[in-house]
This record gives sequence, C-alpha cells and structure tokens, in this order.
Amino acid sequence: MTSDLRRGATDAVAALDAAVCSDGAPSARNLIVTVFGDLVLPNEASIGEVSVQDLAALLAPFGVNERLVRTSLSRIVAEGLLTSRTEGRRSRYSVAGPARATFDRADRRIYGGPAGEWDGEWTVVVIDGTSSTTADRAEIRRRLGWAGFGSIGPNLMASPLVDAAAAADVVGDAEPGSVLIARSRILDGDGLIGTDQLVRRSVDLEAAELAHRNLLDSFGAFDEDMLTSLDDDRCLKLRLLLVARFRRVALAEPSVPPSLLPNDWVGHRSRQLAARVYEAVVERSDRAAGRIVGADCSTPAQRFSRSSV
Repeated sequence: MTSDLRRGATDAVAALDAAVCSDGAPSARNLIVTVFGDLVLPNEASIGEVSVQDLAALLAPFGVNERLVRTSLSRIVAEGLLTSRTEGRRSRYSVAGPARATFDRADRRIYGGPAGEWDGEWTVVVIDGTSSTTADRAEIRRRLGWAGFGSIGPNLMASPLVDAAAAADVVGDAEPGSVLIARSRILDGDGLIGTDQLVRRSVDLEAAELAHRNLLDSFGAFDEDMLTSLDDDRCLKLRLLLVARFRRVALAEPSVPPSLLPNDWVGHRSRQLAARVYEAVVERSDRAAGRIVGADCSTPAQRFSRSSV
C-alpha cells in the first residue's frame, strides 16, 4: 500500500512537470487570467503592473513563450479584462478598472465556500432577443455566467443565489430596455417549470460531477510529504495549474445552494482538496513568483474556503 502511494505521488509530480498548454494543460489565456486573479490582485500593492517578459517567465514551465503571451494578452485586453501601459519599449499590464467587479465576482465563486441558507427564490433574467446585437447579448450571457447564472433557455438565465440587485450590476451597461430582471419564488405544479427542473436545466450536474472527479484524480495524489518536498518553482507551477483548473470548473458551474445539490456532492470534496494543496504551496510559490516579478508576494494561504457541508 505504501509503495502504491509513493508511486502515485511520483506519477503526480511527473504529470506536473509534463503539463504544457499544447498537451492538455489550461490555455495560455486561462493561465494569464489566473495569474492576475490569484497572484497579481492579492499582491497589487507590491506587484502593480506586470510586463510581457515577466508573464512569459511565470508561464514558461507550461511551454508558454513571449509570442504566445502577447497574442493572448491582446485578446484579453480586447475583452476588457486587462489594460496596458507602455513604459519605454515594454508594455505593462494590469486589471482594467471596469473589470475589477468581474474579477471580484469570479473570486468569490472560485475561493468562496458553499452558500448558507437559501430563501427559496430565484432571480430570472430575460434578455430581449430583438434588441442590441448578437455579440452584445452573448457578452451579457457571459457576464451572467461568470456571476453564477445558468442558462435555462434562449436568452433566459436564472440563479437561486445571485440577487436581483447583483444581477442588475452585472448587466448595468446593457442597452436600455434590453434586459428584464425579477426575483421571486417559483411555482411548482403540472405543466410548470418547477425548482427541480430549473436546477436540471441550469446546471449540467453530470458534467460538473465529472469535472470535479477529474480534479480529485489529478491532484489527490499530492499528499503532505510530497507537497512538503516540492521546490519553490514546482510549487508555483502546481498552484497556477490547480487554480486554473479549479477556476474553469467553478465558473462553468452555476451557483447552487447545498440544499438543491445531491447528497455528498463531490464538489465539496474537490474544494477541500484544492484548499489543502493551495495552503501547502502558496508561501513557496510566492517566493518563486516574487523572484520573477521583483516584488514581495504574500498571498493569504487560506484563500480557499474549506467546505464542511
């Protein structure tokens, strides 16, 4: 049994070393957004802005070079998530002002624990399919998805946890008269889309369960001894890989209160695992990142809220 555990941990480290963007690891775009959300913003006072060269150095273990960083950054800037400033021959990047609320909402969903008591109401958002443009409507749906809404029909989204005021903030710059938002209890009965159907329509529980189980398979072999033995650079790669993978799962899975989830929901176990691994490597990963960006990094070790549900 002990030899099997050791072999599993060794295989996990080998997989970590081999993880590159061209072969199954998160994309360069995902990793860059992860760097800003998980490393830069918590250490913004010391790091400030980040250069292309520093980003390439941070992501070099994933096979990312400066050219790929520049290409990915141009797309992220075009999406409005980052902004750039030229300093001599170098461009330096930071989170765009209007996007800070988006990062904050994503932060709560990635690192926050399960919701408390649910009031039994749903927030429903209807996007007028005849107003604005297809791209504008897609952008509204994307923002609502990041905030925790699930899609239950064409231009129709719902969430049991995000209140109406928060939904209005998410779509605040939409074309006037293009979005309807309401929050109330949902009637159950024959011929009606009741609570159970809303959950099934807004959340693909089978896909979410598979994603969480893949996280458990990928990172579960990192036991305490193996995590303690990792050097600073491996800790940084493991941290970015873990958060990028967990981030993708958390933001793709609409927010649902525990009372509407299956008993012993696997997502709680994957969050506990993420919290354990993150806490074990964050200090050493900060040292590695600090050497690259030339700043003191001190990310809170307990960013992940451990689920006890």
